[in-house]
Amino acid sequence: MDKERIAELAEIKAHGVENGWVVPITEEDREFFAYFRSVFKRYNISPSKATRLEYDFVTRVAESGFYLQKAKA
Repeated sequence: MDKERIAELAEIKAHGVENGWVVPITEEDREFFAYFRSVFKRYNISPSKATRLEYDFVTRVAESGFYLQKAKA
């Protein structure tokens, strides 16, 4: 990318941050995504090849397991 385009993208990002459009990912979000990936691995499902049914299954298992762990802690 040329410098002009990079500068334009940086301006857009800065404007978004100022107006609350871009929110940095939180530590809890990072932990959830790591757990989410581990559930895919546990059930030997590839996220890029998962059917809608498989994806929904993994999402539900990950959400219930992750938030249950948080409640116990």
